[in-house]
Amino acid sequence: MTLVSRLQTAAHFDRLRILGLCAHADLTVCELAKILDLPRKRVERHVRLLARADLLFCSGQRPRSSYHLNTGRTDGGLVQLLIDLLPHHDGFHKRDLQRLEAIHDARSKGTA
Repeated sequence: MTLVSRLQTAAHFDRLRILGLCAHADLTVCELAKILDLPRKRVERHVRLLARADLLFCSGQRPRSSYHLNTGRTDGGLVQLLIDLLPHHDGFHKRDLQRLEAIHDARSKGTA
């Protein structure tokens, strides 16, 4: 996949939000859907596209597969550059991180 096509894949509001969340934790499609308040099928499609573009890495087997940033590439850190460029102080990102924290709390209490 070329640099341009990888950037085109990332250049979607919901996919950028997914990348921002996966910079903080390994997350399943269900967790991402809950945090983003999006239909699970839509999130599945987004993570598939991001994984195909080598921006996300899938670990584990379905249905408990989790996704995290694919920072191990030798392409000069494109994924990290995208994360650094995200507007970390906007309302969506703050709300996403609050919901992520709630999921982390539920996990640690065993109620997730």
